[in-house]
Amino acid sequence: MLPYNHTAINLDYGDLGRINAADENVYPGTNITMEPGDILYSAKGMSTFLVGHVGMVGHDQLIYHSHPKGGFYEKLPVYLSRHKFGTVLTVFRPVYGASAAAQWVTDNVGRIQRYIFDPRLNTISTNYCSKFLWQSFWYTGIGDITGRHRHGKQWAWIYPFMIKKAENLKQIAVMRLGKS
Repeated sequence: MLPYNHTAINLDYGDLGRINAADENVYPGTNITMEPGDILYSAKGMSTFLVGHVGMVGHDQLIYHSHPKGGFYEKLPVYLSRHKFGTVLTVFRPVYGASAAAQWVTDNVGRIQRYIFDPRLNTISTNYCSKFLWQSFWYTGIGDITGRHRHGKQWAWIYPFMIKKAENLKQIAVMRLGKS
């Protein structure tokens, strides 16, 4: 549920080049400030290989994520353009630990060498999107954001929906991408 009138923001692909032109620190179509540690969750769909995707806002307002081509950081319009029309992206804000997690992803995105669904939670070089975000909370001392009693020496899967359902997160916006 959204805190503001329970509606979603609809964005056309043609608008991606112009979004945030007036204020690069707000989510398009809103007055909601982008903050370090915010998590962008993409629902299951063709552009997310039918499992979903997550990325995190860094202190520099770039979106950090693990992608099939490695560790990435990019401006919001570029991140949004990676998703197909019809994709719904939900923005979540951590209640605590956001700043430290954002710093961790910034400091460690370059360590991702290969995008692979590696279940070793303590391995950063072979990574995928939701495991990378899970690690940002684990390695900064916040703990297992999923609440499923995962730990760094365990072999386990961290799915995007597990991040989405974390009790430490509150939903602040929803964006729907449409055709231009």
